[in-house]
Amino acid sequence: MTIWGRTDVRIGAATVVLAGAVAAAVMLWPTPAAPTHEQISKQIKASAQAHEDASVEAGRYARANLRATAKTPDDESCQSAWDNLLDSEQKGLLHGTWMHACTDPATP
Repeated sequence: MTIWGRTDVRIGAATVVLAGAVAAAVMLWPTPAAPTHEQISKQIKASAQAHEDASVEAGRYARANLRATAKTPDDESCQSAWDNLLDSEQKGLLHGTWMHACTDPATP
């Protein structure tokens, strides 16, 4: 009986030590640094610029397609071209920027 009592104490002590080591490792494990406000701001600006650039490119492409079919890229034809885009194609594009690039020949 004495042997079992001592073994139980050793197993219990080992369990407590192991649990403590695991807890210490979890507490001391380095966490990734949270992005700064400046980094988040740059990401948002880059995303907005990417949407604008994509819209301009898509609008210019629509303008070129209208001209290739001998149509005048005016408000009505560009709106019709926009309406014919799939929802997935419109997603992420900015309607106003797209229309401007489609109708205005002076779009930069």
